[in-house]
Amino acid sequence: MLSEDLEDIREKLAVRERQITAVHRISAALVSRGDLDALLRETLMVSLDTVDADAGSVLLYDTERRRLVFRWVVGKTELIGREIDPEADLNGKSATAFRTGESILTTDVRRDGHNLSFDVATGYHTENMLTIPLMIRGGEVIGVMQALNKRHSRFDVGDQELLEIIGGLAATAIINARLAEEAQLAAVARAVGDLGHDIKNALTPIESMMDTTVVAFIVPMFEDLDRLKEEWRGSHADMVNQLEDSTQPLRDWYPEVQGSVKDGCADIREMVGEIADYIKGAQSTHMEINNLQEVIQERLRRLAVLARNRRVTIEFEGMDDLPPIPFDRRLIGRAVFNLVNNALGAMSDAVRQKKIALRDFHICVCAHYVPDGVFPDGGYCEIEVRDDGPGIPDHVLKTLFTPHTISTTPGGTGIGTRFVKSVADAHGGFVGVESFPGHGARFWIRLPLNVHITLG
Repeated sequence: MLSEDLEDIREKLAVRERQITAVHRISAALVSRGDLDALLRETLMVSLDTVDADAGSVLLYDTERRRLVFRWVVGKTELIGREIDPEADLNGKSATAFRTGESILTTDVRRDGHNLSFDVATGYHTENMLTIPLMIRGGEVIGVMQALNKRHSRFDVGDQELLEIIGGLAATAIINARLAEEAQLAAVARAVGDLGHDIKNALTPIESMMDTTVVAFIVPMFEDLDRLKEEWRGSHADMVNQLEDSTQPLRDWYPEVQGSVKDGCADIREMVGEIADYIKGAQSTHMEINNLQEVIQERLRRLAVLARNRRVTIEFEGMDDLPPIPFDRRLIGRAVFNLVNNALGAMSDAVRQKKIALRDFHICVCAHYVPDGVFPDGGYCEIEVRDDGPGIPDHVLKTLFTPHTISTTPGGTGIGTRFVKSVADAHGGFVGVESFPGHGARFWIRLPLNVHITLG
């Protein structure tokens, strides 16, 4: 009996030692990490290592969208950015732990039930799991942490206690990191607002100078040339023909340049607003019934000169019977512009870095709709942008449309693709991407047709 009591004491001491060690590790890790993404990554890595788990994830609750969002994942990174509705998913372990604030120990998913959709989507085979609510003092749950497939045995109550301790520390650190980020973003937003005001002011004289040049010099010059041609047409027909041939390229060129300057200034103004919206985390929408094909073609026209200079042909494939649909004209236009402009940049960078040979490239923008059915399987309009460029590296592909998007463009920030996702979210839709290394990439935005519009 005494030996059994001693063995029981040794086991309890071993558990407490693991807990103390885990607290030391996670405390050191959390203190040394300033930004939220690094904090989430370190929290998950230390947690999985402590309980000897093969994979896992951290999901944080988005209060505006009322969704749990996969923010950091080990073992099945394609889930990053995916969302769970905790109010609708009544049987899911993450949703249940979030709603109840109680940990869930699942020793056998086949017996205890498990949402297989994530396994199907990732190809990962879950056998056992621990689901821990991330709870701050006062009982508010801000997210969920999961550990999957203990390597050499199954999760037990000791593992659960360990992750609950780590989760409590992590939740407090996450709140502090969020507050710090919000303070930084507020300062950046003020700076961007001031800079945006200066940029817009600087664009005004550029547009004015362009208009003045056209009115004061170019238009009178062509009027003089036209008068001269009329005077010479009878007696100097050959000279008139030569004059027309020599001046026609200039006649064709100046309206295009004037339009490009105006469009470029308009783009810069929109991009300043776009950056400010992204930093503030807000995306206001002005939903109206619009002609999608007109909006897309207008944006592609703005990129025509740039594409031509880079040996890229942009084609648009729209449906003649595509009806006017509800969407925010500015936001959808900017999203299409960003996707096409990103493709142009990817092609140029790949050529410059000698990853692919210089050649003629193609970008195709398509728009089609499925009027029947219920969104997302039906009742939607889809905008697709595909190219035959270098494709997207796997490590970049996995982060697209997430808060930690990686940009392969020198000096790039990844804001463009995150903005595209925010536009889709604002319309109640979603985005997707496929990559074909060496052969191009395909992006799409799917928007619901059944959107309520308030008029007046």
